[in-house]
Amino acid sequence: MTNEHLTPSVLARIRDEALVWSRGHGDPRPARIRVVATTRDAATRLLQPGGVRSVPDPCYFVVLEGRFQQPGIPEEAQPAGIWAAFLMRPERLRADVFTIRPRGYVPHRPIEDLGSVHVIATE
Repeated sequence: MTNEHLTPSVLARIRDEALVWSRGHGDPRPARIRVVATTRDAATRLLQPGGVRSVPDPCYFVVLEGRFQQPGIPEEAQPAGIWAAFLMRPERLRADVFTIRPRGYVPHRPIEDLGSVHVIATE
């Protein structure tokens, strides 16, 4: 999968889904949204280094920066963080598996390692 699939209309749909997801997780206007076309396996290895693998299916890896929390969990136990990411299947363009991470648990590898990154305006 290449970033050739990231047409303006696909990027607009990713932006809309990212903003809906972000609102649902506590931040109505994230500071930054970035997306890269990759595979589930490559994204999983970036998120969980050390040999964790996944399937080689194509996906969009969407990274948000803001203030996020996991809804539906008591506040004192609620995971919260400044960095979140989710995967999207190209044929569905809906947020799939996600992670919310505090500053100390943001992956050390940059998402640019996965391919060309598109920055999506949040306004």
